Amino acid sequence: MTKKEKIKKRSGIVIYIILFISLILLYSRYIEPYNLTIHEYKIKNSLLPKNFDGLKIVHFSDVHYGRTVDKKYLDKIVEKINNQNPDIVIFTGDFLDKDVKINDKELEDIKKSLSKIKSKIGNYAVNGNHDMADINTFNNIMDSNFTILNNEEELIYFEDDTPISLVGLTDLSETKIDYSVFDKENKYFRIVLAHEPDTLENIKNNDINVMLAGHSHGGQVRFPFIGPIIIPTGAKKYYNFYYKEDETELFVSNGIGTSTINFRFLSRPSINLYRFYN
Repeated sequence: MTKKEKIKKRSGIVIYIILFISLILLYSRYIEPYNLTIHEYKIKNSLLPKNFDGLKIVHFSDVHYGRTVDKKYLDKIVEKINNQNPDIVIFTGDFLDKDVKINDKELEDIKKSLSKIKSKIGNYAVNGNHDMADINTFNNIMDSNFTILNNEEELIYFEDDTPISLVGLTDLSETKIDYSVFDKENKYFRIVLAHEPDTLENIKNNDINVMLAGHSHGGQVRFPFIGPIIIPTGAKKYYNFYYKEDETELFVSNGIGTSTINFRFLSRPSINLYRFYN
């Protein structure tokens, strides 16, 4: 092979590499962030009251409205949630993004969209770290159709007088969360909502059957054999879909929007559907 042929071959390889990287970047920016999917899980636990056998909970998280999620996308999210015919809908924080300001028209559009979410029992939410940058706007948005749980327990009744316990933890920071909600004796099947999954480290000895969290975005950008390359504080230990710690099952939402950079790669935005069985 002549020197000229070698140069031509190397140039061709470089062009292919550049083209490959460009295609990945285009896919990560304009396709995967909008390729919303449903992750379905079956949760079987003999401690679940029989009247809740077959319970369906839909869980979504980390919208970061105004980055990759706009009103049209939000309407698609609402439609997908309602298509699951949920008994309960859960949101685990970061509807807002600290770098995006929501104007009055967007606020009303958001509230109108979220008001269309339908569930048989109720909709519940906790805030995330980004929501704390404008907590009044977050509360205004969620109050339209969600019960916000600020370090509170809510007893959920359904077709019987035996409830389950729903505990929501406000996300201020790992050192400021008020854990006194766990001080009283627990008599019920307990589901905990928290934004940051690593919160489990501080609460796992509190008779928690199931914990639902978000924050990690599934890493948002992942590579084969390497895994996630963007893991936020608060999701350093728990960032994948599922973990089992003692008697607690932890489910971490991939989230829907994007944070910091408007890219997703091998970490599709998702909504979780849980089917509970006795």
